[in-house]
Amino acid sequence: MFLKSRKLRIFFATVSLLLLVVSSACAKTELVFSHVLPPEHPYQAACEKMKEIVEEKTNGEITITIHASASLAEEPEAVEGLKMGTIGLTTVSAAPLTGFVKEYMACDLPFLFKTPQEAYEFYDGEIGVELFKLTEKIGLVGLAWWDNGFRNFTNNVRPLMKPADFKGLKIRLMNSPVHMASVRALGGNPVPIDFGELYTALQQGVVDGQENPVANIYTSRFQEVQKYLTMSRHFYDPSPTFISAKIWKKLTPEQQQIVKEAAIVARDHMRKITNDQEAGLIEKLKQEGMEVAFLTPEEAGAFQEATKDVWKDFESQIGKEFLTKYLDAASKVGKK
Repeated sequence: MFLKSRKLRIFFATVSLLLLVVSSACAKTELVFSHVLPPEHPYQAACEKMKEIVEEKTNGEITITIHASASLAEEPEAVEGLKMGTIGLTTVSAAPLTGFVKEYMACDLPFLFKTPQEAYEFYDGEIGVELFKLTEKIGLVGLAWWDNGFRNFTNNVRPLMKPADFKGLKIRLMNSPVHMASVRALGGNPVPIDFGELYTALQQGVVDGQENPVANIYTSRFQEVQKYLTMSRHFYDPSPTFISAKIWKKLTPEQQQIVKEAAIVARDHMRKITNDQEAGLIEKLKQEGMEVAFLTPEEAGAFQEATKDVWKDFESQIGKEFLTKYLDAASKVGKK
């Protein structure tokens, strides 16, 4: 609690110095881009690609300053910063958005997609557009659905090959009600912890394990404090990328188009990196001492069976009409 409150104080003290004002169409605008992952992560590569395009195409009228590793804000505070206009850009997981827009809880449901391409088709389509319209109501303008890959379990006790293996284990999760319900359905004990505090929590044994995409695991050095990796691919982790509506409205139509198109190019750049590097990162994790297990179709089926009814617990919160549309659209991807 102390660390969290201290980080909040630092956050608000910092962003108070970063208020961004666009006084005219020709004014120079600095956009602060906050994200929580290390500079070695594909998040950073996407941010840098976007920065390069925006600064070149606006002839330096818009500049982007990138703050990685939650150095400026954890994800929930970054969302608040965009609402206030004290942060310009952020890319986040869906979970931090659920406290503001309940429909984003659907993004956290387990085992919706089998491949990254299915997830891309889904979020680049009608549902992704509808979700972005919903966040406009809280002051966030959606630019593109970036990619953080599929999430996988790590822990320090045993390989997780069946639901019974989760019994008694404390598993760190994002503060997502759907994620926590899914881990309970598998038999584990979910513990929400901010990402910036996760390495220390694992190192000190506050939790036994956690779940994250392979790139997050490797670039955050969790292999130093975790023994077992299970390639469960239980949640796909979309990374919606937003600009503050307060800042967006002050940009010219031409600048808005440049920013939007740059975010899409950066999205495709990030997706390629994420897909190209996963196998290599898994090998590096093995070389650095992790035991990596891949689920057989039967074992994966047991995970899916254990969590298949999680969505029912959230139907009323998400909204039956939206959830029905969401699940129907997810069932059709990859079949064209």
